[in-house]
Amino acid sequence: MGRLLREYWLPVMRSERLAEPGGDPVPVELLGEKYVLFRGADGRVGCFDEACPHRGASLALARNEDCALRCIYHGWKFDVSGKVIDTPSEPEDGGRFASRVKLKHHPVVEAGGVIWVWLGGTDREPNAFPGFPFTKLPAEQVFATVALVDCNWLQGVEADIDSAHVSLLHETEARNGPLRDLLDDTAPRDEIDEQPYGLRYAAIRSLSSGDALVRVKPFAMPWYTVVPELPTGDRLWHAWVPVNDHQTIMWYLWWNDEKPVDPSYFAEQFGLDLDRINPDNIREGYTRENAWGQDRAAMADGRSFSGIRGLVLQDVAVQESMGPIVDRTIENPGKSDRGIVRARRYLLDALDAHANGATPPGLGADADYGKVRSANVVVPDGTDWRDLVS
Repeated sequence: MGRLLREYWLPVMRSERLAEPGGDPVPVELLGEKYVLFRGADGRVGCFDEACPHRGASLALARNEDCALRCIYHGWKFDVSGKVIDTPSEPEDGGRFASRVKLKHHPVVEAGGVIWVWLGGTDREPNAFPGFPFTKLPAEQVFATVALVDCNWLQGVEADIDSAHVSLLHETEARNGPLRDLLDDTAPRDEIDEQPYGLRYAAIRSLSSGDALVRVKPFAMPWYTVVPELPTGDRLWHAWVPVNDHQTIMWYLWWNDEKPVDPSYFAEQFGLDLDRINPDNIREGYTRENAWGQDRAAMADGRSFSGIRGLVLQDVAVQESMGPIVDRTIENPGKSDRGIVRARRYLLDALDAHANGATPPGLGADADYGKVRSANVVVPDGTDWRDLVS
C-alpha cells in the first residue's frame, strides 16, 4: 500500500504554516518517513528528506539562507531544487565533490492554500496534480483546517464513506442545522458508481413526503471525499493522509465556487471556536484520556446524543476509539455498510493493478479531479437521481 500511495500527491500542510519566506523549516512525517519543508527567500517551497546526506543530522535544525537550507552540523548547503551548493567542511575542488552528493528532494505544488508533495521518487516525473475545484480559487473562497488523528488513515476514509452515522452520531447537530431532513430515515441505502477518479456514492433516504433525499458523495483515490454542499453553497473536502500506520493528517477544508467562505456559518455545528482553535490541529486538547470532552450530563438531559461537541470531535472520537488499527475480524457489517465493503475491495484491486504494472484508478488520463463534486437532491418517486446529478 505504501508503494501505491506514493504515486499520488499528498496534501501536507496549510500554506500559512510556511507563510514567512526564510522562516523556520518544518519537519513532517509522511507514510512513515521523515521530511522537512521550508519556504525560501523567493517564496518557493522545498521538500527534502529530513536527514542531511552528509552524516544524517536533521535539516529541521538547518539555517534557512536565501533560497537554501544550510545544515548546522558541517555547513553543507542545499537549494530549493535539492542541489548541493556548498560543502565547507571539504577541501576546495571546484565543486566536484558537491556535484556528486545526492539529496532526496521531492516535487512541491502550492494550490488552494495547501502545500502538496509527491513522494514517488526523485528520478521520475510526478504524476498529474489532482486539480480539485478549490485549487483554482482565490484565498477568501477557501477555509482550510487540519487535525492530527491517532489512528490509521483508512479508519477515517471509511467513516466518511459511511453515510448512516450522520443521522445518529451527529443527530444533535443534524436536528439543529441544515441536515435535519436526514433524520427522516436513519437507514439509507447506497448506490455506487465507478468513476475514473474512484467511486461515487449515493446515500438514498426516504422522506416523509414520499420523495427521496439523495446525498451524492465522491470518494476520489486514494483518500478524498467531498461532502454535499451546505445551503450557503459551501462544500466540505476531506482528506486522510497517513503520517504512519498509527496517525493521520485529517483535512477539513471548505470552499465556495461563487463567493467568500463564511466560517462562522458552520463553526458551531462543527465545534470550531474560531477565536481559539489551532488551525493546524483543531482537535488539540481533546484525547482518549478526557473522553474527547464527552459531557454525560448533556447526554442525560437530552441536549446532546453523543455528549461530544461538534462534528469534528465526534468523528475523531469514534475513529480513535477503535484503536490505532481496528481489528476488522470482529466486525459485523450490515446492509448500511455496503459502501465500506466496496471501498475495501476497490483499494485491494488498486493494489493488484499497481503490482501488475497497470495504471491505478485516479492516475489515468481520464481522471479529472476538477469534476469531483458532491450533490444533495430531492428526487421524486420514479426518477433516477443520475438524471439530476451531472
